[in-house]
Amino acid sequence: MRLRKHLYWIDGLVLVGIPIAGALVSIGFNAPYLLSILLFYGAPGIYCALRFGHRWQAIKALFFAVVASFPFALVVDYIGTVSGVWYAPHTLFPGRFLDIIPWEDFIWMAVAAYTIIVLYEIFLDRGKREFADRRMWHFVLFSLLGLSAFFLVLASGNQGAFVWGSQYAYLYLGVAFFLLPAALFLWRFPQFLIRFLPVAGYFLYLTALFEITATHLQQWIFTGSYLLPPLNTLGNNPVPYEELFFVGVVGPLAAIALYEFFDDDEK
Repeated sequence: MRLRKHLYWIDGLVLVGIPIAGALVSIGFNAPYLLSILLFYGAPGIYCALRFGHRWQAIKALFFAVVASFPFALVVDYIGTVSGVWYAPHTLFPGRFLDIIPWEDFIWMAVAAYTIIVLYEIFLDRGKREFADRRMWHFVLFSLLGLSAFFLVLASGNQGAFVWGSQYAYLYLGVAFFLLPAALFLWRFPQFLIRFLPVAGYFLYLTALFEITATHLQQWIFTGSYLLPPLNTLGNNPVPYEELFFVGVVGPLAAIALYEFFDDDEK
């Protein structure tokens, strides 16, 4: 028992230290956006998957992350970019999706979702081993319908419908795509809130270090108008508080809520 507690303390220190190491490596070597994503968001999930050896949980988390993150990344990132809320000025790839979204953004959301689910499954949940629940395929169908409508609007020449030039643009995006799913799930299953909080707390810490590092290296820039004056640390480009709230706190809650509702047992 003492050995197990000792190992858990070591695991906690490793997980806390990974973002610090990611910041030091990224800044020290002027890392590209893609490498920072893997250092900050990929390393904790990989560590936990290897450390605890729950292979089925890692595979299931990867499947969910890829399937669930793509539609969110596409629609949210498109609206956020064309509305001037944020922009990733550099990419390692020869082009951008729709000439707007860097491919790294899709990788970022998928890797972040993967690590969120791995941490949740290993430390806080004992979900069923079924690879994909029937409701997950309903989610896939719903997502395809939503993406079809999105591309139909683009094809019709109404791209202006996605340009939200307002200080409320980030708030609208965050509420519609992250806060609303999380709130609806917690309203139906309030007992999950306590279980979510440790993951949300860790990701707030991780996200804060990532955002400060990314803006320092100009991997991300925020050029829009926001409800509150953005956070400016050490002369970096500013980081909106909306980013920290919706990405660092609400984002993990929304990911776990969708995972529990569409691909787990809600227990």
